[in-house]
Amino acid sequence: MIDISVVTLSHNQGEFISEAIKSVLNQDNEKEYFVYDVGSTDSSRTIIQEFSSKLQPIFVDKDLGPSDGLNRVFDRATGSIFYYLNSDDKTVPGAFDFVLKYFSENPDCDVLHGSIRIISRSGKPIAIKPSMKFTLRGYALGYSVVYQQATFFKKEIFAKTKFNLENRTCWDGELIVDMAIAGAQIHRTSKILGEFRIYSDSITGSGRLRNQIKKDHQRIASRILGRKINWFDFVLGNIYSKVLAFSRLRFVLCEKEMKNLYSD
Repeated sequence: MIDISVVTLSHNQGEFISEAIKSVLNQDNEKEYFVYDVGSTDSSRTIIQEFSSKLQPIFVDKDLGPSDGLNRVFDRATGSIFYYLNSDDKTVPGAFDFVLKYFSENPDCDVLHGSIRIISRSGKPIAIKPSMKFTLRGYALGYSVVYQQATFFKKEIFAKTKFNLENRTCWDGELIVDMAIAGAQIHRTSKILGEFRIYSDSITGSGRLRNQIKKDHQRIASRILGRKINWFDFVLGNIYSKVLAFSRLRFVLCEKEMKNLYSD
């Protein structure tokens, strides 16, 4: 039986995709690995083909967006645990072993999410984003975040939800919301499970989808709250965010991790 199914989404990320693929292949456990490329015109497909004996490449000319691609691939996946990774991000050594052990020891867990390391274009560590408790209200108010690069979920809970095809900016966040609404037991760990690359021309680094992200978040928040989000919600969310950002627990975790990174 396959323990874990992994999907990497690829589109014109030839600069980084080899690192993403190697970070998955270097995980020391049984897995099935799909790399789903949509219409790349750079070196991405050539690089993917170089690893074809160790993964399942899927090349398509177009689809209905990232949510569509992820749904298509996970529909054919056979693992008991699902994980997906963008082609410019990375998972960290030992992450899969930790996750599979956690799910085995905590059978009630449907979703497990952890902390992430922010890295630069060159891969240099920049910061640590510690995981935080997920709540629907917290997500609606903007202070409860689950990091996609460090999120794993059971096949069964995904089958009840799937990605929203209409969401083109924060499909990962909406999936967790839908899973929570469906009754998923969501656990967290402080352990770093993934690396999130931010650079000037990435979606996050460039901010080019900021307005659409805001619209998508407001729509999801309205679903959670049962009403439109208002100014008081924004104020309350900002207060909670600032409290969390400067809490002693987050500071200690970040400080300890950064010391370990530069201990060489």
